[in-house]
Amino acid sequence: MLPVAPGALRVLHLSDTHLTGDGSLHNGVVDTAATLGAVLARVADVPGVGLVVVSGDCSDDGTPASYQALLDRVGAWARAHGSAVVAVPGNHDGRAGFREVLGNGHVFAEGGAPVAHTLQHVAPSVPVDGVSMVAGRRIITLDTSVPGAGYGLLRPEQLERLRELLADPAPYGTVLVLHHSPLPAPTALHEALRLQNPDELADALRGSDVRVVLAGHYHHHMVGTITGVPVLVAPGVANDTDIAGVYERERILAGAGALVVDVPAEGTVLSTPVHVPVPDEGRELFTFDEARVARIAAESGPRR
Repeated sequence: MLPVAPGALRVLHLSDTHLTGDGSLHNGVVDTAATLGAVLARVADVPGVGLVVVSGDCSDDGTPASYQALLDRVGAWARAHGSAVVAVPGNHDGRAGFREVLGNGHVFAEGGAPVAHTLQHVAPSVPVDGVSMVAGRRIITLDTSVPGAGYGLLRPEQLERLRELLADPAPYGTVLVLHHSPLPAPTALHEALRLQNPDELADALRGSDVRVVLAGHYHHHMVGTITGVPVLVAPGVANDTDIAGVYERERILAGAGALVVDVPAEGTVLSTPVHVPVPDEGRELFTFDEARVARIAAESGPRR
């Protein structure tokens, strides 16, 4: 891979690891600890990574043990590479378990040093948001999860806080991390469970110093823009969504990947997808037919 350009921040963008506390398989078929291990091994020689981002669905069961597994594996990789680490909850995460192990999600500072956090009894209704600085870039994480649901939402107080932060530009701009992408979804199920207020996010970002938005949720790489800001959706670590199949069905394939994102001091953000070979790649793991998709959308989507 290209060396990091002078002054650029290189980000390893992971998403949808879906780790479990007891090692059980995701949807009964995917060994997510193995897929995360394969991804981290594949990018072991990528030079100059200054930040590792995990953009949600870190856990599949919300247990503290699952977040400890993430911290152990990603943390070890980050320490070896001198990288900071931030994570944000997704719809499969549990805020209590996330906070117990990862605090506000900003768990390693520049150089791979652990960040101490105090365990606080915070109501599950309070989103897990965070902000830190890495190489002159402000890293903002916003929790779009809705407890007990699958769709994403940014609350008015989160958007107001975001505007307040962005009113004061960072030296080299801001990287925004959230789970639910503001881009249109590639399947009917993900469309039902997408971020519900992307226009309000766009209003908050308009004219700001945000250089790139990093998201997940779709288990497939996508690129778009929101009010002119690049939006990069990472491939799923756990598996791959068949975006070439029937829109109304949800077909999941064996597959894994990551993004390497270079954020220069100024100029164009560069995103390089990293394909990670996995056993039986492309094999169908499971499929939800139209009726199951409709049922999940009704149960986990927004109430109309």
